[in-house]
Amino acid sequence: MEPNYSFARNMARKVLKDYKLSEAPTDLTMIFRGLHLKYIELNDADEIDGAILEIDGKPAIAVLNKARPLQRQRFTLAHELGHIFLEHIKRDIYDPEEIRESDAQSTGKTKPPKEIEADVFAAELLVPYEQLKKYSADMSNVDKLAGIFQVSKQAMTLAIMNYWKHTGKKTKR
Repeated sequence: MEPNYSFARNMARKVLKDYKLSEAPTDLTMIFRGLHLKYIELNDADEIDGAILEIDGKPAIAVLNKARPLQRQRFTLAHELGHIFLEHIKRDIYDPEEIRESDAQSTGKTKPPKEIEADVFAAELLVPYEQLKKYSADMSNVDKLAGIFQVSKQAMTLAIMNYWKHTGKKTKR
């Protein structure tokens, strides 16, 4: 099964519209409140980044590791919301460290399609194309935009590259 990139992006846009989120940075707490999810914080650098725990087959508890940088926390929460809104049920536990180690041993394991879809959802939720357009004059200032959207420089760089790809334009450096 291949990831459905369009579905993931469109679902993130629907969530932004449904929750009336049109300003940067995206207020993820509005979505969590709307879903009535309880929230638990870990503070251990050796633990998971985050997870959504289900009770009776429904998302009930969001777990977030506060030992991670704020930008990572936001991406993790948005990613986990992606699993909920994309209705990724009966998922296996995904350990990116295990995948990296496996790749080093050439086993051919890659990130599962559902994880890729959740990443695409998170990217669109945190840096929506429609909001990024408002900052077209600042496209060469990755640090500034990363601060505005509260995402990592890497995430902002990817968002800008996708913006350029979509518009067919590139700003002057």
